Amino acid sequence: MFTALLCPQSVNLSPHTPASAVAHHQHVSMQRMVHVVSGCRLLFTCQRSSLVRCAAALRLHNMANREQRIKAVREKIGAVPDFPKPGILFRDIFPLFKDAVLLNDLILLLVEHIKEKHDKVDVIVGLEARGFLFGPMIAQHLNAAFVPIRKKGKLPGECVKVEYSLEYGTDVFEAQKTAVQPGEKVIIVDDLIATGGTMDAACQLISGMGGDILECLVVIDLVDLKGAARLKKPFFALVQFEGE
Repeated sequence: MFTALLCPQSVNLSPHTPASAVAHHQHVSMQRMVHVVSGCRLLFTCQRSSLVRCAAALRLHNMANREQRIKAVREKIGAVPDFPKPGILFRDIFPLFKDAVLLNDLILLLVEHIKEKHDKVDVIVGLEARGFLFGPMIAQHLNAAFVPIRKKGKLPGECVKVEYSLEYGTDVFEAQKTAVQPGEKVIIVDDLIATGGTMDAACQLISGMGGDILECLVVIDLVDLKGAARLKKPFFALVQFEGE
């Protein structure tokens, strides 16, 4: 209908057509266009409230769907008692890797979160060792670089390092000196956070290199160990386990 109004049947105007007839035809065509535009505006105004309600309903549906997807990930994570030592309940991510569809959706959930929160990401940093499993896949979706942080002596070339405390003694994290450039926007990825010592050390290392840390991101947060409270940077975990 709109096409017919905007593009009325052509009228053959010969070179001998009086100027008044040409002007009349142009006036009629312009009036038809004005009516169509006005009608579109009225239709949009009438539909606007319905569109808002539909958009709100869609957001609620997506939120519910997202919760279902997260629940599926959570239920797939294994629990191994007394590992790596007595009294510890180990949260095992490897069952997720036996389900290609679920693993892909886990990565998409993390990528969706990043895209919702951050306009631009330059570098995904993965922590040794399980951060290496998720980091490259996330980086690929974001068209970002991937940079590994490893234990001392594992990376070639000139490295920068940071020493951090463990329950008994200390350890060292290293990154290649030029892997992160000053001002680059960075997200640090690991499989889980417990006491937060390794994630905090990674933050110190990347900050010392001049990287702008947007967020620390993990799949699992063992909330009773309060590792997230130790961090000075924004933090996100896809799933939480209590009482561990």
